[in-house]
Amino acid sequence: MKKIALAIALISGNALANNDVKLNKVTLFIQGAELQGQSTVSLTKGESEIVLTGIANDIKPNSINVGFGSNSDVQVLSTSLNESYLGDISNDEDILSIFEKQKQLQVKRDTVEIQLKAVNEQILLLQGNRLGSLTRNGSEDLTAMKNVLDFVKTNLTTTLNEQNRLQKEVDQLDEQISQYQKQLEEKQTNNGKLHNAVIVKVASKKDITLPITLSYITTKAGWEPAYDVRVADINSPLQLTYKAEIHQNTGLDWQDVDFSLSTSNPSKNITPPNFNPWYIDVYSEKSGLFFSKSAKEEHYERESKSKLANSDQLGNVNILGINTRFDITLPYTIKNDSKNNILTLQTKEVNANYQYTSMPKVDSSVYLLAQINDWDKLNLLSGKANIFFNGDFMGETIISTENTKGTLDLSLGRDKSILITRNRNIKETSTPSLFGNDVSQKYAYTIDVKNTKTLPINIVVNDQLSVILNKAVILDDAKYDGAKYDKQTGLLTWQFTLNPSESKDLNMSFKITYPNDKENDIYGL
Repeated sequence: MKKIALAIALISGNALANNDVKLNKVTLFIQGAELQGQSTVSLTKGESEIVLTGIANDIKPNSINVGFGSNSDVQVLSTSLNESYLGDISNDEDILSIFEKQKQLQVKRDTVEIQLKAVNEQILLLQGNRLGSLTRNGSEDLTAMKNVLDFVKTNLTTTLNEQNRLQKEVDQLDEQISQYQKQLEEKQTNNGKLHNAVIVKVASKKDITLPITLSYITTKAGWEPAYDVRVADINSPLQLTYKAEIHQNTGLDWQDVDFSLSTSNPSKNITPPNFNPWYIDVYSEKSGLFFSKSAKEEHYERESKSKLANSDQLGNVNILGINTRFDITLPYTIKNDSKNNILTLQTKEVNANYQYTSMPKVDSSVYLLAQINDWDKLNLLSGKANIFFNGDFMGETIISTENTKGTLDLSLGRDKSILITRNRNIKETSTPSLFGNDVSQKYAYTIDVKNTKTLPINIVVNDQLSVILNKAVILDDAKYDGAKYDKQTGLLTWQFTLNPSESKDLNMSFKITYPNDKENDIYGL
């Protein structure tokens, strides 16, 4: 076990007593936070050392910034972080007693460890005395050999026993020292004293009392965007509430502090960033090459593929280039290591188009979508969203902005007042028929849609035709009642308006023809 080093600040000479920093402002980043606080110190003329306590966990030493405002009588000489600081214990007899006992045990342990090292050396010497050395010169003196063996046996046994005893004593001392260390830490915790301190060396031109400010960055905090989406009815704009889910395990309670939340995470690097080339190309999985294959661009092609292969190096990149800051106008309190810290940032009224949609082949439910056209003006980040419709909680969804094109569609949940069914049309469907060497079969379906609401609705119904991958199979005689047809994907789309209590039937049919001898090889039917 290594020696336990304890940093104890005692008031002596020009070392000043503890100065607890009162936290007054927090700037939260997606990962990390900048904490700012203030204390008041009394300095004497000349050089002094200030101990600032009440410091958070896991702070970056190079982010520490200390200032005395515009006062020119005080100069900061250096700052340092002490992560094992025990505070000013000069008046705490209990802690001093424990520390003194621990120090005595440490001295004893050091003495026993020296003895143990000496015994280990003796054992190495005895183990190195081999029989071969006795016969090196051809000696056959068995009596001398026996005497050496007896000597080695007796002394090695003694030293091994001594080694065992000393090692046990060291282990026991380590355990006792560890127990005292735990007692010290518990007492410090119970007294509300943290283990971090910032040590500031200053030079003052005169005796003076003045405020000192401190700021630093800790990694033990951050926030995630979240949203509430509330819709009263399909004739009203939606209410979008921005929220922040805050986590902090800094070791400090953030009591009545001013908050700012930033979507960026600036470092202390003073060098402005550079732009790398922004490549856009089309990749062909079939050939494994980019379509743009001019000699001039071959270098960029190789570089682009290299960037794709190592995309994990980019980390959590905000590809939209949106950096937003939210300033909270009221003081706020967040306890250390507390959960469910949700901060409301702002609420916006957003115009949306409401569209019902259904895919009855897969799911007989009808879903309501809110489609937002100018979503890129809302400074949205990807995050969870709670959906409320007509005062009811509908569920949770994800707002994803990274790959969104066109409108931003938010699902508001199922609407049970719109009924939809998809059934096989028995009259139009035929059984497989053999014509020469080919088999043909007709498929037909009817989709029934009914609006039981008291308001008219716009609805999109989707279905599909087969996409034929082998020329031996033929799709023909397709009918789909005016739906839009995408030949590449086979998607059928009906879009129409239904008045209150109105019903509509959508019909689709098609015929599949394939070789009779390939019947067992066809999949997808």
